[in-house]
Amino acid sequence: MKNLWKKKKAQLAAAGATAFTAFSSNAAIDVTGATTAITTDGTAAVTAIGGAMLGLAAVAVVFKWAKAAIFG
Repeated sequence: MKNLWKKKKAQLAAAGATAFTAFSSNAAIDVTGATTAITTDGTAAVTAIGGAMLGLAAVAVVFKWAKAAIFG
């Protein structure tokens, strides 16, 4: 049982070292162009969606007001 535990610990240590090495080797990739595009397009999309939701909320309020005015 102890031998199996040592083997598992060694496998976990090797997997952790591999994951750390893989993670740190990708740290030097330049992603400024992609993040700028996402920020610009994302801001436009969020603004459009927010405007549409505010418009729908205004329509709902006016509809509710008109319904209350008609049916009392």
